[in-house]
Amino acid sequence: MSKSSQRNIKWVEGLRGITSALVITTHVARAFDFALFWPADKKDAAPRLLQLPYLRIPYQGRLGVPIFAFLTGFVCAYKPLKLAYQHGNIPGSLKSVARSAFRRPPRLMLPAMIATFFSFVLSCFGAYTAANRCDSFWVRFDAPGYMPFRQNVRRLFTAFLTTWTSTDNPFDRHQWAMRPLLIGAFQVYVVLAATIGMRFKYRILVHVLMIFYWLYNVGFLTETFGANLALGTLLAELAQHRPTQNFITTHQRIFTFVLAPMLLLLGGYIGSYPQEHEDWADWSMNLHNMLLNPNPEKDGENEGSIFVPKGTNVHRRTSAFMIYCTAISIFVSPAIQKLLSHRWLLWLGHHSFAVYLVHGTLLRTVAIWIAYGITGQPWQEAAKNVDGSPAEPQEWIRPKSRSHKLLAIVIFTALTYTAAWAWMKWVDTACARATQWLEERVFEDEDPDGRAGLAEKGYAHVNGNGIIASPDRTDKSQPPP
Repeated sequence: MSKSSQRNIKWVEGLRGITSALVITTHVARAFDFALFWPADKKDAAPRLLQLPYLRIPYQGRLGVPIFAFLTGFVCAYKPLKLAYQHGNIPGSLKSVARSAFRRPPRLMLPAMIATFFSFVLSCFGAYTAANRCDSFWVRFDAPGYMPFRQNVRRLFTAFLTTWTSTDNPFDRHQWAMRPLLIGAFQVYVVLAATIGMRFKYRILVHVLMIFYWLYNVGFLTETFGANLALGTLLAELAQHRPTQNFITTHQRIFTFVLAPMLLLLGGYIGSYPQEHEDWADWSMNLHNMLLNPNPEKDGENEGSIFVPKGTNVHRRTSAFMIYCTAISIFVSPAIQKLLSHRWLLWLGHHSFAVYLVHGTLLRTVAIWIAYGITGQPWQEAAKNVDGSPAEPQEWIRPKSRSHKLLAIVIFTALTYTAAWAWMKWVDTACARATQWLEERVFEDEDPDGRAGLAEKGYAHVNGNGIIASPDRTDKSQPPP
């Protein structure tokens, strides 16, 4: 194989590391400065620096989950396709798909359940009291409310189930993405199993059709998961295709210095679409008119556009479009891939799943304690009417000072990555060993003549050389049944 076709895929880990940092950044913004999601603090006000296009992207969120979906599609498809391409081993490729499909649920579920249990323990000791009473409505929504111990235990076991059925986990609402990512991985496995024997051009056609199917499907979250998963599978396919890689290598200068910057600029501008109040700035209103195409003759009813078809979620569509542009830019630019392969980014990527699991709990406890105090005092619950409705607005606890908020962010970030390091060293390692233990007992030995596999198929008599002995058969010329 030529050197040009030997792909550097370390960038996958680097991109994953940046994504985990983006998740922390956007959740900190949600907790302590929600106005960063708007194009200005109020109507007719001048925007702050971080509210401007491009600069607002790390803080406004919506990027983490679609990037994880793209990476899931790429990573789940890469190894099976590599076996099929480089070694011509289609049976081995299918077996790789089977083993990956078996490993995926426990490798996601076991760590998620442990993270949920830790949050449950904290809730039993009242660790979320300050989060339940602070003036950040997003933190209050994410923090589990107080329950008596018995009911809390019942809520824990319900959360173990609903995380994977309805995506609801009151102890860690950030786990809502786990179920669609798990389903998405199996979408990739099904596509691989169905297309692995096809000719290259027809497999590519299937991946492209899958992308367009999801893009023009107005169902919930289709653009976030379906299209990004299919894009990841498509690029994993092209990463194995020698003519494609030779073409990229031959034209890498124009791809790196012309095409990639153009895609990043276009995707970044579309992806800057604000979460709310797009009418508070000219640039965001112009973007709104271009993307949603409101019809003044129909009371402003949105007609949609090629980027945001009618009936779809404009916020997720714009962020997903940015991910398409970013993914393609990385794929066609070896220079960007090398940049993403820096050892610091690789370290962040290695700890990204742990960061995703631990950061929410630490944000709602340690960070809130520093900014608001541990006790949640002084606190006076608002009076209620006879029917239980509020008789007056609730007064929420305000942060101690701006300095306390900044200190909370610094300590929270450091503690999150420290906890993620410890998680990967002990918890994730234990989960990996448990999964490997299960896999070794469920799957046959790699040797097709392994004793366990033969015995399971009914060939109980196997000699020391792994050869089937059939003492009850007199006709040795026929194969065993």
